[in-house]
Amino acid sequence: MHCPIPARRRLERCDVSDRLLHAVSLPAAGGLIEGSPGVLYSQADGTVIFSLTTKGVITYLATIQDPPYILESVPVGAANGLLYASYESVSNTGGSANVFSVGAGGGMQVYPAQSLPISFSQNLPEGTLLGTAYQFSNALWDVARSDLAGNVTSVYQFTPTESAHSPYAPIYATDGNYYGLAALEDGSGYVYRLTPSGSITTLYSFPPYSFGQSAVLLQGRDGNLYGITSTGGANQSGTVYKVTMSGQYTLLYTFPKSHGRIADNLIEGSDGELYGSTVDGGASLLFRVSKAGRYEELYRMNNASTDGECGCALLQGSDGIIYGTTIAGGPNGGSSVFALDAGLPKPAPQALEFRPKTGPAGTKVQIWGYNLLSATVEFNGLAAADVSNSGSNYVRATVPAGATSGPITVTTPGDMDLTRERFTVR
Repeated sequence: MHCPIPARRRLERCDVSDRLLHAVSLPAAGGLIEGSPGVLYSQADGTVIFSLTTKGVITYLATIQDPPYILESVPVGAANGLLYASYESVSNTGGSANVFSVGAGGGMQVYPAQSLPISFSQNLPEGTLLGTAYQFSNALWDVARSDLAGNVTSVYQFTPTESAHSPYAPIYATDGNYYGLAALEDGSGYVYRLTPSGSITTLYSFPPYSFGQSAVLLQGRDGNLYGITSTGGANQSGTVYKVTMSGQYTLLYTFPKSHGRIADNLIEGSDGELYGSTVDGGASLLFRVSKAGRYEELYRMNNASTDGECGCALLQGSDGIIYGTTIAGGPNGGSSVFALDAGLPKPAPQALEFRPKTGPAGTKVQIWGYNLLSATVEFNGLAAADVSNSGSNYVRATVPAGATSGPITVTTPGDMDLTRERFTVR
């Protein structure tokens, strides 16, 4: 399934049958999440949510009738073990939207209609879901949250000048605030910080014609923000950049003139370097950029009918492999899901927040973070009972008898991590 290579070496082209997980007959597959070890979830064509094992076995979980409906986003895993997404319907008299959930084996539950069609970007420590939403009534954009009963509320509504095009997927950062990107009509854009109470600050503004259609912002393990643009730089072909939490900008890499204006994905790998996709001379490619600005081409998709075409959404799985979706091409002419072995170690866990903060033995504690699949948990060195995952972001553990106050340790096949706060045993 993979093309094994030594770490930090250029990838040689391997046989497509070794890389291709599944050729999706529907066009435009979306991004990926990993719900359990070796099981990925995505959506295709704005109509279908599916699961796909890393062995290439696909299962269709839910189908939306289009028209009149269309999916708003890829599914997001929730603390209750379900996948959440939303769909909308637009008519001459207005529009409506519904959040819905799907079980890992199928079974769709639709929640009451909302006036805000939300596109989910991630789950949150307290169990709600974060995303962007569009106001049918005034054509303005919001950063919004949804609870697990499908009730959508606005955190902040952008003014017409603040989001002349649209804001992109916001993220939740380690300081407890939301960060995101917004594009403006003159080709500029900006990075913003938004508090959960709705106070917004512009961290960095891109000059005109230097932002393009960048849709990705991430927080690295070093605490800084990283992003990619599809225009700008010395060659007007796009850039990879860093912005500190205080708003200091650093250009890491400028793409050469041959690169097209599709540079819409960026992830941080388990080696601490950045991985993304772009187009060079009409061919899609996957690349790596170090945080010191060193660029390396990893794989070039020279044959769209076999490899597919980017934009490509990427995810590093719990096995260390990079998985991705293409928007077109592939053997079936729709899109494809692929695996790329870049020689990376399994990702280390990040145990960032937990709830409740205190309790007696027998208390069920929910830990939120990243790369938490296949976790074991200890309370100040004593093994927890009844440990279970809800996707890669949530792990629940029961405080064992005899536990004492102290940090919580989460261990996965990738490494171990300690919570910054102490759990207090009462």
